[in-house]
Amino acid sequence: MSHLPTSLVFPFRPQVANLDNVFDFSASSDPSTSSTSPSTSPSPLTVPDTDDIGRWLAGVEERAPSLIAVVVIAFVIWIVFHWAIKLFTRSIERGAPMSDPKTVAALKKAKIRLPQQDDIDARLEAERRRQRAHTLQRVLNSALTLVIIIIVLITVLGVLGVPVGPMLASAGILGVALGFGAQSLVKDLLAGVFMLIEDQYGVGDVVDLGAAAGSVEEVGLRSTRLRALDGTVWYVPNGEITRVGNMTRLWSRVMVEVRFAYDTDIEAAREAMIDAVKAAAQESDEVRSALLGEPEVAGIESLEYNAIMLRLMCQVNPAMQWDVQREVRREMRRIFGERNIRLAVPGDAMVIDEKPAKRAPRIRDKRKHDEQPSDDDGRPLPPPSQDLDGDGETD
Repeated sequence: MSHLPTSLVFPFRPQVANLDNVFDFSASSDPSTSSTSPSTSPSPLTVPDTDDIGRWLAGVEERAPSLIAVVVIAFVIWIVFHWAIKLFTRSIERGAPMSDPKTVAALKKAKIRLPQQDDIDARLEAERRRQRAHTLQRVLNSALTLVIIIIVLITVLGVLGVPVGPMLASAGILGVALGFGAQSLVKDLLAGVFMLIEDQYGVGDVVDLGAAAGSVEEVGLRSTRLRALDGTVWYVPNGEITRVGNMTRLWSRVMVEVRFAYDTDIEAAREAMIDAVKAAAQESDEVRSALLGEPEVAGIESLEYNAIMLRLMCQVNPAMQWDVQREVRREMRRIFGERNIRLAVPGDAMVIDEKPAKRAPRIRDKRKHDEQPSDDDGRPLPPPSQDLDGDGETD
């Protein structure tokens, strides 16, 4: 470096840096503060003032066609989706007609015989479909309106030149916070919507939801209300329902299992079980109208160490399996006794003494209470003291 001039090596003298110099250099290097730089829009982190709002609204007349086009397009989209939702819910409300050839063919292929509904059952079924369709229509229309309003608002702000980036970021942060805080509520609402769409169960059905079982009294978007057999009312959140067992959907089935002794004639026992169903149908008009098919006893279902088990099955109207089963069991008991068909008894598990007892046991269920002394007026006296000499000790 000896061949270079001294003026080129150190063109300026070093100076001590201070805060004033730093601030002056920052101010001079900022293009937004220089007089020659054009004015720019405020930073997204700053609050817009009156000048910014006036600049956004300055060219509204020029951007009016764009704003009108956004509103018209949003309105058309809303009409189209609203019409689609109406068609979808109307099909749910109408249901599948039983006269449809495809429906009839599918039921014949599945060997399902539909019950003959009376006017009351038909009206209840139609009311159930109507309530479910109206609930779905109300929820879907509300969600569609909210989405359209948000999209139109963001688009209009973008056309006016308002920076929507900070708003979307804030909305995203708020949505994440609400999602973490109310995720169980969102889960319940989504599960309720899909449950209504799939028509898993309705009011009046007897269902098993895992945590509770009973008759459905109310179906909502957030929870389902059940009435158990003992009268307990259960409120089950829809998001916590992992399985649904509907015992009264379209048709039900009677299933009675009987265990007979090993030396029982299988054909005689089978005929007795089938005759019990026929006898119950003759005795009760309710049982006869509930039957949808012929009773079946396939054969021996299991061989146990002390019995053989036969199973009776019969298809009946929804929610009638319990009443029919009670009547069939009553007739089975009578027929088994008449035909001398013995049921299975575990060996060495029951001791029967046919000799009558010589003397009936004496039951003493009355407690003997010590009589409390009283005075001449009938007022109770304290118990007699065992301390005769008054020294505080029992004599």
